[in-house]
Amino acid sequence: MNEMITMSINLHLFIIAATILLALYNIYASNKIENEAIYINRMKYIQPQYLMITSAIVFTGAVVMAVNHFNLRISLVIMIIAVLWMFYTSIKKHTLRQNSNTNDKESMQAFRRYVKKKYTIDIVLMLVVGAVSFALR
Repeated sequence: MNEMITMSINLHLFIIAATILLALYNIYASNKIENEAIYINRMKYIQPQYLMITSAIVFTGAVVMAVNHFNLRISLVIMIIAVLWMFYTSIKKHTLRQNSNTNDKESMQAFRRYVKKKYTIDIVLMLVVGAVSFALR
């Protein structure tokens, strides 16, 4: 049983690390890609991957919770709120991306600022939630 718990937690942490790497790539792309059309096309392909990996965090978190016999702790509530916030900001980003015009510099700058802020907050949120959950263990 301890091996299953350890494996579930390690898989959960691995997927969180993959999400952080994808968020870092999004921040890098928003800073380095100058052509607006190429940038928007990349974001079209990266966003579903980010949501899929975030969904994998939810799934592996549910597996870890099931292995631990659904013991609800404050750290789990914080994790659920963090994931819901990540999904909410991703939906808001998707709406902002659809409303931005590649020919309008101002809307693209606003979109890029939101992307940088969103993914920076996501990374900090995942690191803080991880630190809090390990501290409350």
